[in-house]
Amino acid sequence: MDELELLKKDWQNRDAELPKLSYNEIYKMILKKSSSIVKWIFFISVIEFVLWSSIDIIVRLSGQYDELEILGLEGFSIITTILSYGILIYFIVRFYINYKNIQTTDSASVLMKNILNTRKTVKQYVWINIGFLALTTLIVILYMAFYTDAYTNQSTDQNIPIYLIIITSILVLGIFIGMLALLYRLVYGMLTRRLKKNYQELKKLEV
Repeated sequence: MDELELLKKDWQNRDAELPKLSYNEIYKMILKKSSSIVKWIFFISVIEFVLWSSIDIIVRLSGQYDELEILGLEGFSIITTILSYGILIYFIVRFYINYKNIQTTDSASVLMKNILNTRKTVKQYVWINIGFLALTTLIVILYMAFYTDAYTNQSTDQNIPIYLIIITSILVLGIFIGMLALLYRLVYGMLTRRLKKNYQELKKLEV
């Protein structure tokens, strides 16, 4: 018997000695891991809500929003603030519901469905947040450019063409949105990839 065959035989003997996990044991392990991941998604969304709320309060207390009143954007600011808080609270509630659903899951098929729902909710959360921020900021830029003298005065003071100031503002917005999307991908993407791995393991159990 050659060396390779000896190695194979040795590994087979070791494999036979390892404890065999039952279907229920494997399912419980995946359930526990999935529940932990969804709990972290919920906690991170709450932390994000507190962070954005704190920034909003600090900016308001510093008087930065007074400029919006001068520009006639105070009403728009109030509406977008209410909508942004509404979006965050809505998804926090959905993440919490997803967490409770996974906690009380009693079958692999239902757990797979809950994992898919959670990943879908996270994707919706990320894209709606990014889309809402990009749209509202772009509206403010265009409003300032075409309906106020803010960009015109800035262009006159710095001897820079107004169209260049508008393009620069849009490019800065694009960079910020890109960085935010990357941050979301790093944080939420890592967690959803783990959920996907758990989903694939469940599919193997169901075969």
